[in-house]
Amino acid sequence: MSSRRLSTTTALRRNSVLDNSKKGCDPDLVPERAGSTGSLVTLIPPDKDQDVAMSRLLSDLETMKHLMFMTRVGGYTKKDAAARRVGRDERQHAKELVNYTIVIKKSLIPRSVLQNIGDDEFMPACKIPVDNGHIEIDEPYMVIGCCGLNNIDLANRCSEAGIILDARFWRTGVSTEALYLTLKFGFETLCLHRISLHTTEGNLGMRGWMEKAVGVEVECIRKDVLYLGNDKYIDSWDYAVFDHDWYLSVEKNLRARIAKR
Repeated sequence: MSSRRLSTTTALRRNSVLDNSKKGCDPDLVPERAGSTGSLVTLIPPDKDQDVAMSRLLSDLETMKHLMFMTRVGGYTKKDAAARRVGRDERQHAKELVNYTIVIKKSLIPRSVLQNIGDDEFMPACKIPVDNGHIEIDEPYMVIGCCGLNNIDLANRCSEAGIILDARFWRTGVSTEALYLTLKFGFETLCLHRISLHTTEGNLGMRGWMEKAVGVEVECIRKDVLYLGNDKYIDSWDYAVFDHDWYLSVEKNLRARIAKR
């Protein structure tokens, strides 16, 4: 009986891949203001009231230690964070990306992490408008990162997923849920065929997550493509998830991993 149910489920997921292949990618499905709610984190659109938090995040050396090619001497000012937000909003309007801010309610923050967070890092409860209505956050919350889909190629049904997460929330399950929601939107709403994720050799956490949680091996290593300044370069380690993998195993495995948190 159980094997029959498994076969039926597998067939349904395969049919979903075939259906998506016939649909192609509709540009109208790329939202102006995207949002999604999980059991631990909420993904909301970037707004100007997040600029201070994002400047702090992008300036934190521990948070950015695997993203040194993005850092700035002296860190990011509020003005820098605002300029980055506006630029990415323009690209989202052009259907080139889907941009999320990762937030977490105060009551969901692990006690061991909460003791390292200042009161000034929390934002008040609010309703946040998104394309299909609004997301209500009914208690104080804090900005802990950003994620999304970059370089969306609707013609070829490909994109890149990325995430920046406050180092205080590493190994708490936050990144798994944020990336799960991002990949789910890419495959199940945008009907993408391939979503890549790029990291560096030293980012053992992300590499381990891709290889153990997602179950994919490194696809290629691009030599000296990330410039650190002072004539120094590092390699990009590239991974990819495909729609058939998502429907047959990855979605289920990530959902089970989230449920165990």
